[in-house]
Amino acid sequence: MANNLLLRIILAAIGTVVLFAALIFLPFAGLPMAAIGLAYGLMQAALVALVSMVLLWLLMAPSLAIAFGFLFAIPILATLRQALLSRQLADGSFEFYPLDRLILLVIALCSGGAALIFLSMGGEAGLPQAFANALASSPEISQLLGQMYSLSGPDDMLRIANIMLITGFASWPLLVVGNLQIAQALVVKTELNLRPPTDYERLQLPQGLSLILGVLLLVAVFADGAMATLFAALAAIVLSAYFLLGLAIIHAISRDWNARGFFLAGLYFLIFMMAWVIIPVSLMGLLDTRFDFRKLKQRPDKPSDETGDEE
Repeated sequence: MANNLLLRIILAAIGTVVLFAALIFLPFAGLPMAAIGLAYGLMQAALVALVSMVLLWLLMAPSLAIAFGFLFAIPILATLRQALLSRQLADGSFEFYPLDRLILLVIALCSGGAALIFLSMGGEAGLPQAFANALASSPEISQLLGQMYSLSGPDDMLRIANIMLITGFASWPLLVVGNLQIAQALVVKTELNLRPPTDYERLQLPQGLSLILGVLLLVAVFADGAMATLFAALAAIVLSAYFLLGLAIIHAISRDWNARGFFLAGLYFLIFMMAWVIIPVSLMGLLDTRFDFRKLKQRPDKPSDETGDEE
């Protein structure tokens, strides 16, 4: 049994390196580590992360090993630790760490990471200007961006750099949560899960989170330079939690629809192909506390609080 688990850890680490090295599959680099953790435990997931970083360090570059550790290993391992926490109730069942708190933990970790990157890597010019200079110094990238966005000068390059930084940081918590959710679905399918299946359709977020989002947006509007970009990135990270809530609402209200699978497949296709689709989904999550969109799935002949309609 121990040898079998060790083999799985090594294979997971090799798979992690392959996913991280292949640019198109890089967003799923944390999936093997998350799957091992949700099936066997936190220490086993940490071993996958450690072996993966050693392989990346030796086979590719130390900077890539550090990047993997910062972008994937630390937030996924921290979230796994909380996800596997449980307490036994009076009836003998176990209650696990709530989903909404796990999402808030990921948001906090990514926000802290974003602030650390801005404060430690910006230098005198600030991270946005340093990133714009790096883009401009690469002829291939600057030419491609010029063709796509009709850039006419350094100011336009700085604007694109700001947009790329904000959207990049906004996608960070989605990558972490996405890897964990896909891994949970896989281990549930194979009946190896330590944590019971998660019902995203019941997801709720605290109302105070919208106040934090408003404060971050307000500071971003009135701040200047790199600080404006930082607070805009932090606001985008918080907004990503409402995007997850919006997806949960859509899954809930479409549960009894005919051809639901085709609808959801089309929605995810639009999200991947046209990023602006994220905005209405996020707004749905943001406005849910006021309008409770999940009531749309209720029918007079079948109230949602009856046993037959339990999710």
